[in-house]
Amino acid sequence: MTDRFVLGVPLGRWQTNCFVVGDRAAGTAIVVDPGEGAEEAVPQLLSQAGVTCEAIALTHGHLDHVWGVPQLARELDVPVLLHPDDRWIWDDPAAAFGAPPELLQQQFGLTWDPPTDHLRDVADGDDVTLAGTTYRVHHNPGHTPGHVTYLGRSFGDVPVSFALGDADVATDQVLFSGDLIFAGSVGRSDFPRGDGDRLLRSLVETVVPLGDDTLILSGHGPDTTVGRERASNPFLHQAIARHG
Repeated sequence: MTDRFVLGVPLGRWQTNCFVVGDRAAGTAIVVDPGEGAEEAVPQLLSQAGVTCEAIALTHGHLDHVWGVPQLARELDVPVLLHPDDRWIWDDPAAAFGAPPELLQQQFGLTWDPPTDHLRDVADGDDVTLAGTTYRVHHNPGHTPGHVTYLGRSFGDVPVSFALGDADVATDQVLFSGDLIFAGSVGRSDFPRGDGDRLLRSLVETVVPLGDDTLILSGHGPDTTVGRERASNPFLHQAIARHG
């Protein structure tokens, strides 16, 4: 029986999926997209699994995916992986809403104090090995300029425990897709520096080449597979028609 695992939970007012992915035998894990409430939830998940955090991997810089990062990165003393094209959001999350910086405090009660010294750049085509798993980084601009996905390999039969999901075990490849693609939908492109056509191209470049059984664990909503989206996702059909 494998010691590897995937734990997922939707967090905060935006119900952003946060994932803890690790190996109990090695005693390590990574955290993907720790949003609002992750400051409390992630330490509990790590303790539940009996592992320590090796890194925080961000698919992009939007506030609902990074809210818990400052506290967690400092308390866990781990690197934070982010594409440099989303550094502008990291520096000022309100800019992604086209709002002034004071919005964070006025509307959300949040004082943003990013741990920039913990940042580590990722780039398209990088292979990063974390907590015993190698992930291929794909740069997928459109939702944000620096959006990336993480494609994990050799996940077959790894148990998946996810509050919104149907999958009990992973397939060989698992795509942590952030807000590139959801079950039946895709990420918005109407925020500042979003680009709808570039998002469609990103879908063709990253999702279309994957095998139908590839498990998709996205930033919002339930899990899905590439085959299911290839058959029924109208936005993926549009992307293939335009750029396939």
